[in-house]
Amino acid sequence: MRNIIKGIICSLTLLSINIAYAATTIVVAPNTTITESQTFDHVTLDMQNGSFIIKNKATLTIKNSMVIGSLSNLHPNIINIDDGNLVLSKNTFEIQAVDITPHPKTQALQHLIQVALGNVNIDGNHFKMNQEFTAGLLITTASIATTGFKITNNIFEHFHGVLYLIASDNALIANNIFNRNSYGNLVVIGNNAQILNNVIHYAGNNYLGNAMDIIDAQNVKIQGNLILTPTCHGIYVLHSSNLWIDHNHIVGGITYAMNIYAYPEKFKVEKYVADLLPKHLIKPLLSNNITITNNYLSQNRYGVAASDVNTLTVKNNYFSQRFLDNTSRKFWTDNKVLLQHVLNLTWKNNWYKEAFSQDMHGDNSKSFQMIPFPETGGISL
Repeated sequence: MRNIIKGIICSLTLLSINIAYAATTIVVAPNTTITESQTFDHVTLDMQNGSFIIKNKATLTIKNSMVIGSLSNLHPNIINIDDGNLVLSKNTFEIQAVDITPHPKTQALQHLIQVALGNVNIDGNHFKMNQEFTAGLLITTASIATTGFKITNNIFEHFHGVLYLIASDNALIANNIFNRNSYGNLVVIGNNAQILNNVIHYAGNNYLGNAMDIIDAQNVKIQGNLILTPTCHGIYVLHSSNLWIDHNHIVGGITYAMNIYAYPEKFKVEKYVADLLPKHLIKPLLSNNITITNNYLSQNRYGVAASDVNTLTVKNNYFSQRFLDNTSRKFWTDNKVLLQHVLNLTWKNNWYKEAFSQDMHGDNSKSFQMIPFPETGGISL
């Protein structure tokens, strides 16, 4: 954990060192249309009243620059990809919400980037929103499919919804830092996504929001991510197949580290998730072929829950939780309670350790506290 935190600090430092801005300031007019490929390099873009609309399969490239922008009811997007491509590399975005009342429990109507048709490559940027619970970062359109997004090595801070990749296939989301963002941090509705080595800190920002929502998706790899103190769930899976969830750390969540479900009508689904569900989603199909291996799930309220899943494999995971008494511990670590209507379960070589804290004292160093986590019956210490 110490090395991971050190890596986060190094990433922040390197990003700030690598970005250098020229004295040139360009004021962007409202609805500036990009119909031929254009590049801005080492400039400051003043977009407090301006916006780009990318059309005609053109590519807008912004690199090594500062972007100062604002979002409001009358100015809902700063970059709108109507039919084209966006490349953002090593920029700082400082975004202000203007006359938007914070609304932590409802979805944002304003987004820095809105994508209809096109491709996005975003690498090495620092995105900052000045006011929490107001506006989101990027959203695609459910009725128009996108593919091949690459979102890597970025920092996202204080957005109300960060990456909403709806009807979006073949996305790579890797080595990003999400810091205190609310509502949906990373929502993927699409196939063949790779979600690798991201840090998601305080998802939900003490109101509402999972760290990851994987919905109506197939062939998704979730590996090497660090999820710290999510307000709601760590990884939330709904109606998806062929998922590999491996070597992730989920620490300090107030509910489940992982949830895998199939039918949204059977459970109380958070409104922000329900609003994103494709209309064709509710159909009599199970989630299928979910593999959860080598994860470290520490001091979340509960570990892994699943319902209506065919072929669930849970192997080589470490659970560290804390309960006030043995009765509640035995109940809430029993897979007869946590896993409902699961066909073809493989539960093998999973381990449990009782978690201690400053107000609930104990010795976390004793190796004998790590005990096998049984398939049924729960933990009795």
